[in-house]
Amino acid sequence: METDAAESVRRARGIARAAELIGIAGAVLSLILAAVVSASVLGRWLLDQGVPGDFEFIQMFTAVSVFFFLPACQAKRGNILVDTFTGFLSKAACARIDMVWDFVYGIVMGVLGYCMILGTYEAWKTNTGTMVLQFPTWPALAISTALLFFLSFVCFWTARGNGGHSS
Repeated sequence: METDAAESVRRARGIARAAELIGIAGAVLSLILAAVVSASVLGRWLLDQGVPGDFEFIQMFTAVSVFFFLPACQAKRGNILVDTFTGFLSKAACARIDMVWDFVYGIVMGVLGYCMILGTYEAWKTNTGTMVLQFPTWPALAISTALLFFLSFVCFWTARGNGGHSS
């Protein structure tokens, strides 16, 4: 029979691993975007013809790729830390302050996720598309929404004292 502590460690590793894999997916997406930009620039240079609608894909999926990186950054405690006013506090006090801000961050990301649900539904309902290719925007919004909710979950997880604290 597995102890509660062992189960908690296993769950924490699973959450951290999921965030890491999602971050890797964001890196792959970023590499694909770099390849599209390179192909478009080369096409314009060599053939006077770039990739049609390249700026639409780059704009939309660069925004999406940012959402892929946020949970991994939070899970690894990689966000920028400004300790101007807390540098003199004990590690325990800093950990409590970090817990509060992780919780606040989680709430804000959850609220943004809810707003993104509304925006995604509206984009789907009105069949909103990009200007040149008329590529529908709702799938990118849906992916970003799901990633925001996962980020919110990771924030609540780190607020419980999980993840590597750098304080």
